Amino acid sequence: MDYKNILKLISENLYCGIFIVDKNGKVLFYNQSINDLAGLKVENAVGKHVLDIFPRLTEETSTIMKTLKTGEGLKNYVQKYYNYQNKLVTILSSTIPFYENGVLEGVLEIFYDVERYNSLDHNKKRKEFTGKAVYTLNDIIGSSKEIKDLKSKILKTANSNSPVLIYGETGTGKELVVQCLHNESHRHNKPFIAQNCAAIPGTLFESILFGTTLGSFTGARDSKGLIEAANGGTLFLDEINSMDITLQAKLLRFLQEGHIRRLGENKTHDVDVRVVAALNENPYDAIAKGNLRNDLFYRLNAISFNLKPLRENKSDIVELSIHFLNYFNDELNKSVVGFSDEVLDFMKNYNWPGNVRELRHLIEHAINITENNLIKEKDLPDYLYMDKEKNNHLNENIEAGLDNQFSSKPLSEQLNLFERNIIIKTLKKYDYNISKAAKKLCIPRQSLYYKMDKLNIKLDKSAE
Repeated sequence: MDYKNILKLISENLYCGIFIVDKNGKVLFYNQSINDLAGLKVENAVGKHVLDIFPRLTEETSTIMKTLKTGEGLKNYVQKYYNYQNKLVTILSSTIPFYENGVLEGVLEIFYDVERYNSLDHNKKRKEFTGKAVYTLNDIIGSSKEIKDLKSKILKTANSNSPVLIYGETGTGKELVVQCLHNESHRHNKPFIAQNCAAIPGTLFESILFGTTLGSFTGARDSKGLIEAANGGTLFLDEINSMDITLQAKLLRFLQEGHIRRLGENKTHDVDVRVVAALNENPYDAIAKGNLRNDLFYRLNAISFNLKPLRENKSDIVELSIHFLNYFNDELNKSVVGFSDEVLDFMKNYNWPGNVRELRHLIEHAINITENNLIKEKDLPDYLYMDKEKNNHLNENIEAGLDNQFSSKPLSEQLNLFERNIIIKTLKKYDYNISKAAKKLCIPRQSLYYKMDKLNIKLDKSAE
């Protein structure tokens, strides 16, 4: 009986992919499985290095190379990557090192299609899975120094048990970083639980966070809270600055002591969970406004990530745009090949107030709308044209103001005059209401008072 042919027959009729590589990363065996996730023919794989086959993977993002480096296997690891045909696929993989006489000789990787693994409906589109961390380092797109530093920091801190604080504007990818931290850690097979603190009334949040015991209040039953439910894994608390200050003190106590007490219960429960918190403003501004406790900030800030807005990292816009183009071509069964020069120029110069999320939605909109194989300006959302006209008008006014009012002054004085005019106009618009003006200017009240003092702006309306 020819066992080689039997093995070949079995491997070619499986719904999973198999890679076997030697200790140097060279492919020894590959099966072209039925659903062909790798998009690769056997003759294009065997004998080649795995990173030559998948050039968008690196030694840090390739599960095979990571296992060769550490000698530790990875089981049931969810990852997204671009296959040999540059198609984005999501797989569930197990990567197993094999040894001979105690020496690492290579790696076996078996991988499944996540859609097929999670559903019998093979035509269903990809989705996110509730309670699962599905994002990995491969989902952080970009080649800039900032993105490389971010990935490096995630890898360095993933296996720490220290709390993490992540802050940045809406749409900068805070949950993406949290899920990567979880999936790169030794906790990746344990629960990942995410909760937006602004989504639950303060009166209910304590019982949801810490759990309840039978009879603690009418209708209460023995129930685990979010912290216990995440035992062994990661608890992500988004918009931590929306959590009630009193409850923040109780969260701090758990972070310091490592155990919790359910509502109405006398005994404590030891819990091993890594807490990651996020907020969409500078934490010092949240502290100044009284929305974040000083002591909780210092405890959470053992490890911190400050995610920069897209407008401060425009070198990655083209790569991000191509990534989203490929993704939505696949999702929407389209074949758009790229962007017109006008659209590329617009994307490079636009301010992106909604950050990466706005870029993603813009491209999704354009691919749905376009009737061409290139995305053109007319395919972009209407609100961008309104913003563009408003910005052009603002720029004209600024240029006229600079020419007429500021041109003979030093740059620092010009900037101060310009800032002073904006603050005065905003104060007048809101009838000198400091809270409303500060909110409109997106700065804390204390910062507005400081700027008014510095720029000699009085609250007396007649003084202006």
